Amino acid sequence: MQKREVLFDMRKLQKQATYLTFGLMLTASFIYFIIHGFEFYISLPMIAVTFLLMLIGIVLHELLHGIGFIVFGRVRYSQVKYGFSWKDGAAYAHCMEPIKVSAYRVSLLLPVIVTGLLPLLISYIVGNGVLLAVSVILTAGGIGDWLIFRSLRKYKASQFVKDHPTKVGYFIYTDSADESEKTR
Repeated sequence: MQKREVLFDMRKLQKQATYLTFGLMLTASFIYFIIHGFEFYISLPMIAVTFLLMLIGIVLHELLHGIGFIVFGRVRYSQVKYGFSWKDGAAYAHCMEPIKVSAYRVSLLLPVIVTGLLPLLISYIVGNGVLLAVSVILTAGGIGDWLIFRSLRKYKASQFVKDHPTKVGYFIYTDSADESEKTR
């Protein structure tokens, strides 16, 4: 079995994420304002609540990655490491064992769905601007996960993948040199 390193340029990911975030913010806000009107209020307590919810959301985001690794990747809790990279300015959850690509895909998107997209839908339903802001920011925070998820499309769900221990990326395991280029 061969192991191939797949790395992502953090600056390039951040640049792509910036463009996607801007588009997401415009689209989500436009939909919200169509439903609830353009009237909104900003206060110091609302700003404080927004920041608190963002911090909680970031921690929950990483915990959900870990839960995804444990539940879908079937790894032990001790095989999941959490931390913060000051260099990259990003929190992370790292799975130290290879898991199937299908489990890795779910583990990548689980936090984006739970902390970003579901609260976004709820903000549309209940008309809560704070929830809208937090959900857009947390969805935007998962854009890197989405971009990595997209890079996995060319691999079979049954192949194995392992988080890179020190860089933004992963190792993909293949039976032969050309198998990694096959589509699902």
